[in-house]
Amino acid sequence: MEIAIAGAGIAGLTAAALLARLGHAVVIYDKAKEPAPVGSGLIVQPVGQAVLRAMGLLEALRGRGAPLRRLNALNTRGQTVLNVSYDALGDDCYGLGVHRAALFDLLLNAAENAGVRFERNCEVASVENGGESCRLNLVSGETSSAFDFVVDALGVRSPLVQRGDAFLTFGALWTNIPLPDDPAFPPDALTQRYHGADTSAGVMPIGESQAAFFWTLRQDSYDEWRRGGLDLWKRDVLRLWPQADQCLAEISDPDEMIFARYAHHTHRRPVEGRVVHIGDAWHAASPQLGQGANMALLDAYALAAAIESAGRVRDALPAFAKMRRRHVALYQAISWAFTPVYQSESRILPAIRDALTGPLSDIPLMRALLAAIVSGKVGAPLKALGL
Repeated sequence: MEIAIAGAGIAGLTAAALLARLGHAVVIYDKAKEPAPVGSGLIVQPVGQAVLRAMGLLEALRGRGAPLRRLNALNTRGQTVLNVSYDALGDDCYGLGVHRAALFDLLLNAAENAGVRFERNCEVASVENGGESCRLNLVSGETSSAFDFVVDALGVRSPLVQRGDAFLTFGALWTNIPLPDDPAFPPDALTQRYHGADTSAGVMPIGESQAAFFWTLRQDSYDEWRRGGLDLWKRDVLRLWPQADQCLAEISDPDEMIFARYAHHTHRRPVEGRVVHIGDAWHAASPQLGQGANMALLDAYALAAAIESAGRVRDALPAFAKMRRRHVALYQAISWAFTPVYQSESRILPAIRDALTGPLSDIPLMRALLAAIVSGKVGAPLKALGL
């Protein structure tokens, strides 16, 4: 088949590599002059690792990442507000902290090696979706040739999805720093500090002696943050987390900090005619559960599996949606519930969180449930994909 993929992010590159390996002619349309990653660190959860293992890419990524055994967060009073131990699911279960560029490079190489063609500097505006084929309309005014179907991997801002304002009140500043040589920042743990739900900072090892440092910030406060200067901000961070001084010493320019806007939205129709939406174009969520990249990997694998099994577009695309719909709905609901507990202006929710998290995380059943949620395993998504 002739397949167009809009967007060269994690979802788009994974789908392109897998579909091209099946023998299909795949073209990626991307607005950048050269495909490049956007963002800092991420966690490849066990479900995402399963997809990369099936693609033959996991060992290479392990060499560039940091195995994470724990996610741990305290508030300013020393109370536990997050305590996830992957070993509750077995010694072979862990998250893999990686620089986004490390995962991106592997997927880009996989797509190129599979024969995927890239149309660079081509921003997609809309799609002509009807009959036995579809075409992409570009911002430049050009129209693509006909394709059997189009994969929308353009993210939460996709022009191929009609939605209102999906962005949340809070986002975060991110940057990469050398992993601090300090017992307060274990090399196998994501470590955070919280004050309520509106102020937090974190350090996540991402491999190669590097870490991602992040700071919660309201979406509408970014310009004010830049005007205030780094010294004022660093004082705020140190009031929350005095041990972070070594991290802050590595940051000397506001431009080193990337501001990530977070959104929550689920498109009701992942398949519309001959257009299929995957990743954030279908289901955007805040990163509180660390699932974004993993959901994109699962979507891409499910799409390729459906195409291989069903053959015809009219059968394969609904089969893809069926494979993924339950898991997507489940994690969108969990994310919607968790986000205000860890990133909002609520005073009641973090108070309840701080009172209950520590005692609950000492209960073996709760430890296993939390680990399963964070690992992405709730709902058995790998079983649905035959992994």
